[in-house]
Amino acid sequence: MTYLPYIQNTCEYPTRTNGPIEGINNKIKVLKRNAYGFRNYYHFRNRIILITKMFGPKQKGIKQQLVA
Repeated sequence: MTYLPYIQNTCEYPTRTNGPIEGINNKIKVLKRNAYGFRNYYHFRNRIILITKMFGPKQKGIKQQLVA
């Protein structure tokens, strides 16, 4: 059986699905349909990153207070 390992993984981990990835793909496809006005690839790419929230805010370092 070619797909036996995949079937076993599905049985072992039933809560893990590809639903979140499918949601991201759907958002990208909708943007692609509406994005005929983007002038270049980088504008389109940046819009994908913004819509899918694939960016994270920069972590600020925690400053420790000195206790005298």
